[in-house]
Amino acid sequence: MENPIPQIPFDRPDSVEALIEAMTPTIYENLKTAIELGKWGDGTRLSAEQVESCLQTIILYEAKHVEAEARIEATLPTGCSKDS
Repeated sequence: MENPIPQIPFDRPDSVEALIEAMTPTIYENLKTAIELGKWGDGTRLSAEQVESCLQTIILYEAKHVEAEARIEATLPTGCSKDS
């Protein structure tokens, strides 16, 4: 059985900061999973705009709630690799 997508507990946030503050760890994990799989929990594919919005939201959430070493940007490669 599919897990329903959790809803933010109010209609519309007043700001991006309010949105990030209202996000739960479950919402954060679901956004990460959606990005990794390229689709929502119900199987619907993410559009390019949704991918971009999700990534921005994840980065903002991580800046506020996740240790620097565990953030997405900390795991991205930088520069050229000697092994290439």
